[in-house]
Amino acid sequence: MRGFVLSLLMLVLLLPLAAADGFSSLVDDARLKVVLNYPVEVRLGDCFTLVLQVTFLGDVDVDKMWLKVSYTSEAGTTTLLQDNLVSTPTFYPTGSNIVKTYSLCIPNVQRRDPLVTATFYANYTRETAYQPLTHTWHIAAVRTRTYQDLLNDLNRAQEQINQLRTTIQTLETEINRLRTRLEEALNTAATLMTRLNSSREEIHRLEQRLQTMSDEYRQLNDRFVSTVGELKALQATYETLRRENEALSTSYQQLLHDYRNLTREYSMLQASFNQLHELYEGLVGRHESAKQQIGYLQSQLDETSRELADLRLRYSLLSDENLLHRNIAYAEAFLILAAVVAAASYGLSRRRMLRSPPALPPPPPPPNT
Repeated sequence: MRGFVLSLLMLVLLLPLAAADGFSSLVDDARLKVVLNYPVEVRLGDCFTLVLQVTFLGDVDVDKMWLKVSYTSEAGTTTLLQDNLVSTPTFYPTGSNIVKTYSLCIPNVQRRDPLVTATFYANYTRETAYQPLTHTWHIAAVRTRTYQDLLNDLNRAQEQINQLRTTIQTLETEINRLRTRLEEALNTAATLMTRLNSSREEIHRLEQRLQTMSDEYRQLNDRFVSTVGELKALQATYETLRRENEALSTSYQQLLHDYRNLTREYSMLQASFNQLHELYEGLVGRHESAKQQIGYLQSQLDETSRELADLRLRYSLLSDENLLHRNIAYAEAFLILAAVVAAASYGLSRRRMLRSPPALPPPPPPPNT
C-alpha cells in the first residue's frame, strides 16, 4: 500500500460529568480499527481524560494522521486539542498500535446546549484506489449539573424528608411524654411541698443534734490530740526497742555462730575421746594380761628362789665342782634378769593407766532460736 491518509475530528460539547465512560469502536476494510474512550458527561470548568487507540489489522502505509477535539456552542467552536499522530509517511505492520491519552479541560463559560462530536476521516488504498472513510459520533452534552447530580440531590432530599417525618413523630411522642411528666411533676410538687415542711422540722431537729455532736467532736478531738502525743511517745519507745532488738539479734547471731563453732570442736574432741577411750580399753586389757603374766612370773620366781636355795645347798655340798658352781651362777643371773623384766613391764603398764584422760562431759544443748 503506497499511502494512507487518516483524519480524525472530534468535537466536544460541554455536558455534566457522569459516572460511566463512553466507548466507541470503528473497523474499516478489515485493515484499520479505531477505538475511542470518552466521558459521557462533563461539567463546566472540569477536566476529563480522552483515550485513543488505533490498531492496524493489516500492513498499512500512513501518510498523515491527526486528532482534533473541539468544543462547540452557540458562540462558535473552540479547539481543545490538535495532535498530529503521524506527520510523515510511515509504514505500520500488522498488529501495530498507536495509543494516546489526553487530559482536556472545558472552559468555565456557561453556554446553551453545547455538544461534543467526534468525526473520523481516513483515506487509504482499497482495491488499488484511494477511497475516503468518514464517521461521526455524537458523544456527550455539557451542562452545569449532571443527571447523576440531580438524582443524588433528589435522593438526599428524600432522605431528609424521611428523617424529618421520623423527627416529627419522635417530637410528638416526646411532647405527649412531657405532658404526662408535667402532670406527674405537679403531683410530685404537691407531695414534695408536704415533705418540705416535714423536712424543715427534721432540719431543726438535726441542727440541735449537730450542736450536740459538735460538742462531742471537740471532746473527741482533745482526746485525739492526747492520743497522738501518746502515740509519738510509743513510737519513740518502739524505735528504741527496735534498735535494741537489732543489737540483740546481732549478738544472738554472733553467739549462734560461736555455738556452732564450739559444737564442731566438741564433735572433733568427742571423736578424739572415743579413739583414746578405745585405746584405753585396749591398754586395760593388756594391763590385766600383764598382771596375770607378772603373777605367773612371780610364782616362777618363788619356785626359782626355792630351787636357788636348793642349788646353794648343793653348791655348798658340791663346792669342789667348779662347773656346777658356774651353772648355778648362770641360773641365778637368769632369774634376776627375769624378775627385772617383769617389774619393768608392770611399772610401764601402771604408768599408762595413770596417764589415760578422763571421759569428757556431753556438749550443752543449743540455745532456742
